[in-house]
Amino acid sequence: MNDNEGTRPEISVTRRSLMAGAAVALAVLPLAPNAARAAENWASVEEAARKEGRVSFYHNMRPQGVELLLAAFRAAYPGLQTEQIRLGSAPLIERFSTEFNAGRNLADVMLTFPDDTMFAGVDKRGWAAEWTPPELAAFPPRVNHGNKAFAVHTSRNIVIWNKQRVKPADAPTEWADLWDPKWKGRVGMDPPWRSIAVQGLAALWVRNGIPDAAQKLKANDVRFFEGSAGVYQAVLRGDVMVATLADLPVEPGLEDGAPIGFVYPKSGTAINDGYIMVNARAPHPNAGRVFVNWMLSAAGQAVLQEQGGLPVTRPGVPPLKFLPATATLSNAVDSLTIVTGAEQAALIETWRTTFGIR
Repeated sequence: MNDNEGTRPEISVTRRSLMAGAAVALAVLPLAPNAARAAENWASVEEAARKEGRVSFYHNMRPQGVELLLAAFRAAYPGLQTEQIRLGSAPLIERFSTEFNAGRNLADVMLTFPDDTMFAGVDKRGWAAEWTPPELAAFPPRVNHGNKAFAVHTSRNIVIWNKQRVKPADAPTEWADLWDPKWKGRVGMDPPWRSIAVQGLAALWVRNGIPDAAQKLKANDVRFFEGSAGVYQAVLRGDVMVATLADLPVEPGLEDGAPIGFVYPKSGTAINDGYIMVNARAPHPNAGRVFVNWMLSAAGQAVLQEQGGLPVTRPGVPPLKFLPATATLSNAVDSLTIVTGAEQAALIETWRTTFGIR
């Protein structure tokens, strides 16, 4: 899976250009009858979205990045206001499920890393609206989950360290370095019960012959932090020396000059596609569709990658500057193939029991 293949598009999006704004000129071509009707229908959706006036976005993006992403969306669609709720992937799915089952529908759009619970909700419980975004035609079929949820970016598990505090000779190269006694009390991670991405990594460890990683990390006095952003900041502050996390905060940090070293271990890493969907009971259904379609557009994907720090799935978007493409990683395993149903529950139970956390 190469999320970065393709030619470099005309549009270049950076933090600085986002704040200054950007204009994109599109050639106007004669439309075939079907295309003309589709364009007319989409114009009606956009007009209805403007009347709805706002979109509520549930997500697990990095906090700093989502603010700039939403600002770019509002610039593209003046008059559409945005609201957001940010949680880890597992609690976010749980919140959406609880609200949906209670008929208390607050979210228009959800973007997160899915597990079996989310896909069951989408496929069997009617969570997601079924529709075809106009921009979907630019994507490979693999991103489309039944015209209901769409993969827009990919996270990968990684080991990081602060280069100002860790000597090059001591820098970790493999997952097993996280339970090296020399890092006792100085290892950080996001707890598996909070993050589907970490659940995938824990399952990969088991598959790679390390069934007792929880016990090893407990013995090494691992410290838990909330989300990848929390882990990343702990490394920068020196609260911990080394850490594992999903790589979403690393690219923006490196662009800002953070002294972070990193490695994707050769033994393999777990990866997760982030899926976006419109709530089937969205309070602002047209605004939700407009937002999702914009996120799938070339401009939206460029902003998402720049501000989210993860490789996106649309062909032709320029690659990340500092982090490698997924296709170049050794043994990159999709978490959804190794964390399913009862296995997920058992994995979480093992980690909670080991650390005495309920």
